[in-house]
Amino acid sequence: MYHMEVKSNDKYYYDYLTNLPNRYFLYDYYKQDANKFIFVLFDFDNLTYINNSYGHLFGNKVSVKISKVLTETVKESGKIFKFDGDEFIVVFHSNFDKTINIVEDVTQKFNYFFKVEGKDILTTVNAGIYIPKSGEHIDDIIRKANVAMLKAKMLGKSKYIVFDKVTEDNTLKKTGMIVDIKKAMLNNEFYLLFQPIYNLKENRMEEVEALVRWKNKKYGDISPSQFIAVIEESGFIKEFGILVIEDVFKQINYWQNRGIALKVNINVSPLQLKEDDFLFKFEQLISKYNTALNLVGMEFTETQILNINKQEINKIKELLRRGIKISLDDFGVGYSSLINMIEFPISTIKIDKSLIDRINENKVKTLIKGILHISKEMNYEVIAEGVETKEQLGMLKEWGCDKIQGYYISKPKTSKEIELMFNNN
Repeated sequence: MYHMEVKSNDKYYYDYLTNLPNRYFLYDYYKQDANKFIFVLFDFDNLTYINNSYGHLFGNKVSVKISKVLTETVKESGKIFKFDGDEFIVVFHSNFDKTINIVEDVTQKFNYFFKVEGKDILTTVNAGIYIPKSGEHIDDIIRKANVAMLKAKMLGKSKYIVFDKVTEDNTLKKTGMIVDIKKAMLNNEFYLLFQPIYNLKENRMEEVEALVRWKNKKYGDISPSQFIAVIEESGFIKEFGILVIEDVFKQINYWQNRGIALKVNINVSPLQLKEDDFLFKFEQLISKYNTALNLVGMEFTETQILNINKQEINKIKELLRRGIKISLDDFGVGYSSLINMIEFPISTIKIDKSLIDRINENKVKTLIKGILHISKEMNYEVIAEGVETKEQLGMLKEWGCDKIQGYYISKPKTSKEIELMFNNN
């Protein structure tokens, strides 16, 4: 598989830090007939963070430590290449089962702290595995191992995925969808539906949640869980998010002119807050449509805000200061929920549907009552999501929940249907 004339002192083919063969070695000396080998791409987390925290010299020592652990674990079962800054490729010549055992061993070893110069370091690893077919080009092999690694990373830390036909089809579909999403934004294919939020104390609908939908000739009706993720991954979220906000402001303006004062909640991705001009663009749209800020709400999913930084929190505080209601969505399914109630600038808690579905369980009853009590003490209003039965409604009303949202009240509706509901309040 490898040209045996490479000399040990040929520095061009070796990584200067780890002394492992590098990508040039892999590219120049790889033979096309590789169907007897298994490629594994290991991607290590936190190396950039470590470099920024302790400096590149220390980061280099961490890379050397990683290479030593890999070498000790793989042994004679494969050849290790230092492929990129935080990536290593191992070409295994062992059988599949043994390869999997070694990959699992590697991911487990790096799932714990290890010491470098007396400091505890954690750099978890994800792996993509690909078994090449005869005659495949090295670029395709590496690409498929990388696709599998990225899929593993989406599942969490210390995971591995074996590339298969389904993975390839999904990757190609996503690539095509990125192009179609851009076309859809240009052709105004996205549209809004609105789900009513019912005030239990006033016995009326006073606000709605704006939900983006996409109907396409090629895909049909596409679930937001599919296209929103692609929009975020592709970097279109800045452009897309502003389009949605503008559509909402148009609708608020239209309803205001017809005597309908409905607050509209907009789902906002934390990625939008990373844009320097987010507040500027937001202000421009407020002026353009003369939008009353008391009719605007923003929802941030709890699980998405875990890594939000101080600058982004300050942007949310500014929105809150201006009178815009800020909701913490899907509350109760993320991590450190109580801490988020303290650290994150909010005015509203939205209890996740998964808790409402289990409202008859004693422990869940206690948890929901606790959330309602704590929220009241902290002067937050509470909206229960996913309310689907009269029994759920009765319990929530008895416990002092402020508002509910769900199919018991209404499915998402068009703007015209919402007008009829409002007028019949």
